[in-house]
Amino acid sequence: MLHRTIIALVLFELIFVIITGVSSNVFRDPSLLLFNVCFVLWLAMESMRVRLGHEDARTFGRFSRIFLIVSFGSIMMAIWERAMDYPIIVHSLPTAAMYAGIVFFAVGVYLRHLSIKSLGKYFVTKVQVTNDHELVTEGIYRFVRHPSYTGLIFGFLGLILFLQAGSATILFITIAIPAYIYRIKIEEDALINTFGQQYETYRKSSYALLPLIY
Repeated sequence: MLHRTIIALVLFELIFVIITGVSSNVFRDPSLLLFNVCFVLWLAMESMRVRLGHEDARTFGRFSRIFLIVSFGSIMMAIWERAMDYPIIVHSLPTAAMYAGIVFFAVGVYLRHLSIKSLGKYFVTKVQVTNDHELVTEGIYRFVRHPSYTGLIFGFLGLILFLQAGSATILFITIAIPAYIYRIKIEEDALINTFGQQYETYRKSSYALLPLIY
């Protein structure tokens, strides 16, 4: 997985350089540099811990990973907004958004950690079911069926808010979050198909993303 991590980090830094042009504004902007460090560390953690998929497994939803494309696209737009001094929405989001973003990001990374740890070998980027698949309903999964997606939403949205990028925030909320909901539908259909009434019972006693909300 090390080579995959290196490739991911190099690609991100190349895109970062292309978007910002490594202008003098970047080096005078501690928030943009801190964002870069946080995102790189998070990307490295994800690349090192998450498997792309299983070789011997049933795969569902060929286009279900579109949520990742939109999420990364929103991040790139946030970088561009910050570096170009918010050319679409003239003013940046209030300072409170930056502090909220820090909290969102920290919570998101922690939820992803709990999710990956709880699912273990079953945690992959594809919607797959293996022959020995077991339904995990303990730990964080007692309360939320898809805490990994909650973590991603909080993590990406947190970084976007940290950069006070209004246009990217709108893009993420209106396009990325529906893409996550689509991914959840694909995954839940696969789990119902596999576990039947066991999963239906679990679904009735838990929330999809956020307790008491959804």
